Amino acid sequence: MHILLTNDDGVRADGLRALCAGFVGAGHRVSVCAPDRERSAASHSVTLKKPLRAEPVDFPGAERAWQVDGTPADCASLGLWLTREDPVDLVVAGINYGMNLGAACVYSGTVGAAMEASMCGAPALAVSLCVDGWDAPADFAPAARLAVRVAEWAAARPLPMGCLYNLNVPPIPYEAIRGLAPGRLAPVFMGAPSYRPVEADTYRFEFNAPVSLEVPEADASLIGQGYATITRLTWDCRLNAPEDDLRDIGM
Repeated sequence: MHILLTNDDGVRADGLRALCAGFVGAGHRVSVCAPDRERSAASHSVTLKKPLRAEPVDFPGAERAWQVDGTPADCASLGLWLTREDPVDLVVAGINYGMNLGAACVYSGTVGAAMEASMCGAPALAVSLCVDGWDAPADFAPAARLAVRVAEWAAARPLPMGCLYNLNVPPIPYEAIRGLAPGRLAPVFMGAPSYRPVEADTYRFEFNAPVSLEVPEADASLIGQGYATITRLTWDCRLNAPEDDLRDIGM
């Protein structure tokens, strides 16, 4: 297969390099189109009012690679366009340094890039390593190994346009992973906003303990039990609930 890799941690991220090495080692061709710097939590934002610069760069193992001064979603769509004469079979976003479980998918640039690729008509997979904390050590090799296996499986089972596979891997040795489990998105939310004043009229966002509702079959619970999780995601944000009462609003 010809794989297009992107991410939200930037073109120099260790997770991206591990993913490229994994696919090349499995006999696949790789192209890379990734942000020129970290763009975590960029979600599905795209650049509309300025041109994008895609600079060719050397990337170990890749046949071609570009760094882009845009968002992860920009990189997915622009990468598909740049490889249009040698079309890719699958877009893989990651390996993200940190989990993309539950409601975190709303913020995730990794998921946003994969979603953009799928909305452009390409099969897509998002991959994340569920390290605990910003400074936690990370071994991306197990996640890369599993990502290759899932990608090869997913390529034979494409989802409808606008849908993607979301893979999360616990930060443990490959042999210690208890299995790959389908999981619901965990109801984990940011909770009340918190900001720390740093100078006049300037505030820094602070992370608080998230609000989490325990659901045993949800992805976050499964990761905590040592499973890797895979979930199908879609662009459709509609609440699946009765809507008859909405007709009562009137004019």
